[in-house]
Amino acid sequence: MKKIALFNHKGGVGKTTLTVNIADALANAGKRVLLVDADPQCNLTSFYLVESELEEMLEDSDEDDGSGETLWSAVKPVARGRGGIAKITPLQLNGQSIFLLPGDVLLSEYEEVLPLSWNECFARQTRGYDITTALAKVANRAAEEINADVCIYDVGPNVGALNRAVLLDCDFFLTPVAADLFSLRALSTVGRSIAKWITDWEAIRKIASPSDRATLFRGRPGYLGYITSAFKVNSGRNAADPHAEWEAKIAPRVRDRIAKDLAAIDPALLPQSGNKVGGVKNFHSLAPSAQQWGVALGALRGKVNGGHYAQVDEARDEFAQIGREVIRRAGL
Repeated sequence: MKKIALFNHKGGVGKTTLTVNIADALANAGKRVLLVDADPQCNLTSFYLVESELEEMLEDSDEDDGSGETLWSAVKPVARGRGGIAKITPLQLNGQSIFLLPGDVLLSEYEEVLPLSWNECFARQTRGYDITTALAKVANRAAEEINADVCIYDVGPNVGALNRAVLLDCDFFLTPVAADLFSLRALSTVGRSIAKWITDWEAIRKIASPSDRATLFRGRPGYLGYITSAFKVNSGRNAADPHAEWEAKIAPRVRDRIAKDLAAIDPALLPQSGNKVGGVKNFHSLAPSAQQWGVALGALRGKVNGGHYAQVDEARDEFAQIGREVIRRAGL
């Protein structure tokens, strides 16, 4: 089983939409997929669950009677020093081979204790190890339960302690990139932050006792590449080929701001010869329809006007191609 995160410091790059549609493509390719909503904003969970279901789930998540079903319910005993992780059952989505560990706004409380636990890891304290790896253990248990081929984390647009714990648990990460300058600039933070996290975790593992080290994640996420998302084609005399213009900016920025930072640690963190995984166009009105039905763009046949079927099929084919490339690159 492989773990993958879609990660960019910049919000609004289509990360959750990509997660949903890549998961669908992988499931259509015969893979069993576990989705982990590790973003306290819960965008992935709210995509799949209707508001009443989500509201009930969040109301129960902080109870101490074992009724909680969110990620916070699972890590809460560890975060509050009351025991090990609690078991939660992943939700099967739409009868597919896709399962979800629901997110929770209270994951922010878990994130609050992670900086201290990070320092405790450097002090070789078991409590620090337990808190830092709690979410990873929840994902591992769920993946084993459903016999997952791949686990995909959805994370928030930041370089905080929660994302650090998630990325270090992953085998690989992908970067969604939108066609705007802020998205490009954020790539600098992505490469620099992950490189530092890897280096720091390597130091933590080195000073840990052999028995503790065996319980820690490897902390060496390899870079699968980037996906360009939601290009908007503008007309005008200065926009003859906007796709080519943005590609000319994105590719070198990824190379210089992510690939080089990781290669400086270990060239093995860059297992691919090329950095681009694929690109996705802006499908405009299909996105809210997919949100309404809680399905991938390519699964909207029969749910939208027939005049949109060509776009639906195009979306399905685009993500199928990305899914095949992810399978190839990640060795799924």
